[in-house]
This record gives sequence, C-alpha cells and structure tokens, in this order.
Amino acid sequence: MNKIHLLLILALLLAAPLFAGDVYSNSHPTIWKDGEILIWTLDTYPVVDPKEFCLSLKRNNTGIGDPKCRLLGEWERDSIAVRYATWLKANMEPGLKAEYLRARHPAMVAKLQSVEDKTVLFMAKDGDNVLVAFFDETASEPKIAGKVHYQDDKIALGDEIASLFFSGPAKRRLSKEERQKLATEPDEYYQEVPNFKGWVGVGGGYAQAKIPLTPDDWYDSHIKSTVRNYRITKDSASLWNFIDDSEPYLALYAGGTWYGFIGIEIMYRYSKHSVKIDNKDTIYKELDYWDFSQHSIGLNVILSRSFDATKWMNITPFAFLGFQYCFFVEDIGLKSGVDEPSRYYKTRIEFEDAYKGAVVGIGSQFIFAKHYGVSFRTGISSRGFNMYSDPSPDAAAEPTTIGASTIDWFIGGGLEYHWML
Repeated sequence: MNKIHLLLILALLLAAPLFAGDVYSNSHPTIWKDGEILIWTLDTYPVVDPKEFCLSLKRNNTGIGDPKCRLLGEWERDSIAVRYATWLKANMEPGLKAEYLRARHPAMVAKLQSVEDKTVLFMAKDGDNVLVAFFDETASEPKIAGKVHYQDDKIALGDEIASLFFSGPAKRRLSKEERQKLATEPDEYYQEVPNFKGWVGVGGGYAQAKIPLTPDDWYDSHIKSTVRNYRITKDSASLWNFIDDSEPYLALYAGGTWYGFIGIEIMYRYSKHSVKIDNKDTIYKELDYWDFSQHSIGLNVILSRSFDATKWMNITPFAFLGFQYCFFVEDIGLKSGVDEPSRYYKTRIEFEDAYKGAVVGIGSQFIFAKHYGVSFRTGISSRGFNMYSDPSPDAAAEPTTIGASTIDWFIGGGLEYHWML
C-alpha cells in the first residue's frame, strides 16, 4: 500500500502543471465589491455558468460581496466585438505583452470605455485550455491575460478562474458622481505640482572633524591636541584643537519649496563640547569641569525633486547650500574648596563672539500620507573668523586668533510634518 500511495502522489505531482493556470500579464486591476461581471465568449456553450461562477467568486474571495454575473450577449451579436474577440483568441499566448493585445478600432475602444465600473471577462475554449482576459474601462487592453486547463466540471473550472484572476482585495463600487469626479482628476503620478510645500522638523545627528574617505593625517593635529595652562595649544587655527570634535547634536528646522524645485530652510543646532585639557598639567587640579555649548543658526538654499514611489509615500531627494553663524557659550566651574583660582584661570582662552561659515550637503525626505515624514542628510560645514586681534596684555603670547578655519562632517535625520498650498 505504501508503494501505491507513493506512486499516486508522484502521479499527482507530475500532473499538477497540466492543470495549473498560467497568467501571461497582470496589471492588478480594481476588483469591485458587489460588482457586475460580464462574461464575454464566442463559444456556443459557455465554459462556465454565470450563476455558478458568481458563487465561485464568493467562495474564493470573501471580500467581493454579492457580485452579479451575466453573459455579455450584446457584444456577441456585435460584428466589431466579434472580430476583436476572434483576433484576441488567435493571438493570446505566453510571453506576449498586454499592450500587443490592445483594441485598435475606435468603436471597440469606445465599447471598453463605456463599461464604467463593470468587469468584462473574456473566455474562449482553445483545445485543452480556456483563454481568459480581464477588461475594465481604464484601458483598451486586457488588465489580466492568461489561461487555465479546461475541465468538464464547470463549478471546478469557475473556482480555478476565480482564484487565479479575482484574488485581489475588493473595493467599494463608485457612484456615478464619484466616477465623474475620478475621470476629471489627473493621474496621481502627473498631478499639478503644488505652489508651496512646507515642513517643520526636529532631529539629531553626529558630527566629527574627520571627513570620510579622507586621510587621517589631515586631522591628527586637531584630534590629538590638548590645552595647557588654560590657553596654550599647538595650533589655534581650528576650534577642534581646543574642544572635542566628535559629538552628537540636536536640531530644529523649518523650510519650504516652491513649485517642487527650489526652496529655503532655516535651522538651529545645539551640541556640547568638552575642552581637551592636558591631564598632566597640574594647574587643572583646581578645575571641576570646562565645556562649551555650541549654538548654530543657519539658512540653506534647497534644490529638490519629488517622486511618488507609491500612493502613500513620496520621496524627495535634495541638495542644499547655505551659511551659518555659530556661538560658543562657556560653562566652567572650579572644585569646591578652591577659594582663589590661579592666574592662568583668569586669563584662559576665550572664543570669538561669533563664527560664520558655509554648509553644503545632500539628503532625502520620505513623506507618508502627504503629511508625515522622515529625512536623512549628510554634509560638510565650516566656521571661521577672519578678523585678527591681539590677546590681552595679561595673556600669553599665543594664540592670537582662535578658530580661523574649522571644518567638520555631519550626518543626521529628523521627524517632520509637511503641508502644501
């Protein structure tokens, strides 16, 4: 018995491809809930019974509701429809694109466009197979084309056609007014570009002096330097010689684009940097902490391009170029019990009132449901001070200029809210 069972199973597996359906092309048309299915055939005896086919639809797609099925007799008596159906039967074959099966005669195209929210299901017996094509009013070519193996059991055949061609989610049928409104709306991928798209966002990221894919020796003097006697370092050209360069940051920003192409964005960034003191310097025994808070305010010009990836997601890559002003606020404190700080503490390094520089980078926004977005960006920013001034008479002879040229790389992201006008 075991051998017989194995032989039966093997026979079924070998025979399964003979009875399997084959879909040549599928553009995922709309399946209407409680819709009307018009069965169009040239056969004297239709391969399926309309009433039984509706039951097959309900068995295989629980969301399809209560469809109505009937033979499309008026097309069977129309010479233009008969000629197209005959040509369609002769030319449907695997590997053929649906566009090659398009109706060309203006009268036939008009017939398909007049279907409205009904579904025309073409069926034609062709030897041991049944050719099937799914039409609706949105195109003059089949939305789905394929074949199933013919069988005398019309109920089983209807079940196979229903499962192969009507397995998608069903949607509510449109009213006449809704169809008219939908017909006048532009295609979702070619809608008019809004005059203005704005957004506000909050985010964060990370910045460091080292720019990726560049030599390490460009930054060694900045990253490894330390500060002695509250103000002495090897080089004063970069702020990173005094404070840590690699720190996370928080950001607030708001912006907008006009006509989906050019726009502006204002931003505020905050980060906190510790001074890189030389722990071998005994003068710091009196010091408890020494940090600088960086506040940056900037304005960027944005060039962007929007793409509708899906009905519910828009992708907007962009590039930006702008300028910024940076302000450093000192936060320093001595250890408890230190009554009088050292002379070096009183003449410690002081940053300029403001540093200015440029920002350049690229990024992308991902907008969901037209209002909620996430964005990612990366770029390079600079800050500097080009006015040289002498130190105070009580200070050491160096440095004379703090942070004349400071550059860093940043990467970050944000959560955004979008609106359109």
